[in-house]
Amino acid sequence: MAARAVWGLLGAMLGALVGAPPAAAAIVATAATLRDFMIQNVCLDAAGAVLIGRSPIDGDLACTAQRDLRPGERLPYHKDDHPSPADRAAAPEGYQRHDSFPVATAALGTVVEDSFDFGAGDRRRFGAFDPDSDGADIVVLSPGAAAIGATRDAGGFKLWVGPCDGPVTAAALRHSWLVAEFDPRRPAPLAGHATARLAGLPAARSACPPRFSSAYTIWRIAPFRYRAAPGQGMPVVLTTLISEHYGGADPATADHVERFYFTRELGGTRWERWQNAAGDKQVSAAWVARRAAWFAATGRCSKAPPPAGAPMALIDCREWTRIEPPADPAGDPPGFFIRRLRRLGEAAAFFAAPGIPHRD
Repeated sequence: MAARAVWGLLGAMLGALVGAPPAAAAIVATAATLRDFMIQNVCLDAAGAVLIGRSPIDGDLACTAQRDLRPGERLPYHKDDHPSPADRAAAPEGYQRHDSFPVATAALGTVVEDSFDFGAGDRRRFGAFDPDSDGADIVVLSPGAAAIGATRDAGGFKLWVGPCDGPVTAAALRHSWLVAEFDPRRPAPLAGHATARLAGLPAARSACPPRFSSAYTIWRIAPFRYRAAPGQGMPVVLTTLISEHYGGADPATADHVERFYFTRELGGTRWERWQNAAGDKQVSAAWVARRAAWFAATGRCSKAPPPAGAPMALIDCREWTRIEPPADPAGDPPGFFIRRLRRLGEAAAFFAAPGIPHRD
């Protein structure tokens, strides 16, 4: 399918879901704007003090202003996902916490940690590292792009690099798992598409790989309606940066799609996993159908239009709009993943704290 056709179809589907995009769709792409969508905000009172336990989507009149969370600043609230109605008693705070906060590094400047902190079932606890489940995405910011440079989930750690040759350098992480990009020399709306070239490396690997995979990526600004937790106000429509990462260079043949939602208020706000309904080498069409039916029955996420291209089925989703207060009345320390990453093999050099020698 031609890129222009994909773009038009995606716009039509999103428009049908949330109404015609407002003027926000013409938000100009800048480094500051992209950073703003990646990092969650804090609420400020009339004196400029951070409000603990309050978020920018609460509708609290005491929140007279807001700003991005700062590197090292304690978290005044957490973003949790929504449990299935059947699990509300067993998992009253949801299953997974997903805070989006900036971290200063020596090699990559300010990166954004999007934590995956599970706190329900199997003796998991929020605020503690559970090695069988917890992890994060690390978004690397550069003057013309945002890219996911490292991930950790139940499958283990991966450093994501773009086309490179020889030893892996910081530059390879800046154009890897693409979220969005733009030309800083030419003001234009924060929207576009590109085919990313990337590869995942284990923590101990320091050399560029011989081969890279292709991932068609499309991003745009649109309004999206997010759900609220019971007793936490009404659903809210937020201007959202939506980025779709296809498993392949052609949407018509991609085996899956990961869709990421970022808002200025909350940073990472929602994530979806779509699977090709026809199956692929790893999973059958019957498995996809069963998984999609199971997930739909959980009621964990509101409906969304399928991605453009091959017929896709939604098999997983998390929406982190359940706001929970910190355990510490002064705010909780931000995350744990990068602190652990700084002790992890060759990858540690890229995320070292400022002032620590690093490899350019």
